[in-house]
Amino acid sequence: MHSTSSIAPVERELSLRAVITGIVLGILLTPSNVYAGLKIGWSFNMSIIALLIGYGLWQGLARRSAEHLPWTLHESNINQTVASAAASIISGGLVAPIPAYTLLTGNQLAALPMIAWVFSVSFLGIWIAWYLRPSLLNDKALKFPEGMATLETLLHIYNHGREAATRLKVLLGAALLSGLVKWVDTFIWAFPRWSPNAQLERLTFTADPSLLLLGFGGIIGIRVGLTLLLGALLAWGGLGPWLLADGLVSLPADSSGPQFAALVEWLLWPGVSLMVCST
Repeated sequence: MHSTSSIAPVERELSLRAVITGIVLGILLTPSNVYAGLKIGWSFNMSIIALLIGYGLWQGLARRSAEHLPWTLHESNINQTVASAAASIISGGLVAPIPAYTLLTGNQLAALPMIAWVFSVSFLGIWIAWYLRPSLLNDKALKFPEGMATLETLLHIYNHGREAATRLKVLLGAALLSGLVKWVDTFIWAFPRWSPNAQLERLTFTADPSLLLLGFGGIIGIRVGLTLLLGALLAWGGLGPWLLADGLVSLPADSSGPQFAALVEWLLWPGVSLMVCST
């Protein structure tokens, strides 16, 4: 017989506060994900951001409350899972087919058709993922880079709490800085965009002082960044001038600034072919 004092306490995992925290953070982070997707064509699962914010919030409250109810590692995992699932709703078409429909037709979907579309696509994705789960998640050879990065961050903040607090301060500081810079650029004084000459500017080669792009580069790393640069040079520095020289694409004589829309209709197809074949 074992005494009751030798039984280890059960650590909470699926708690109400973990789910609610994930829902609230997902609601707050989803508009940021939509904006990033429309701006740079790339979205994020927001797992690490939700992880750090949830940890900082609840651990801070636990230190100040009389009950000292800690925010457990498993609750952090539930929180980031719910938040990333909410932020990933943009894969239902909010940054691809729906904006494309608006650009092509000039019409905007009403609220009810858009809700029905996103719900249907999301439900289909969950249904398919349910059947693919055994062959994907149970395969230990698949590393899932975003999942591995989230796991490493999760283990690190619980093993090195003080460093986690420092990272949270850096995250909040970067958020305030980028928000201030964007506000100044939009409402007070537009930062200058630089290009070597008018021809390269028309081919979209312009230095944009955007902290969103700097942060994006920091996340994807040097190798993926150089790959994107190589693709841009091939598409806009090679195929783009060739299309203009052969008269396949004509630009208005008085046009200025990046002529993205006119050229992307042609560059889209080799780009999609390369992406599909590389997978």
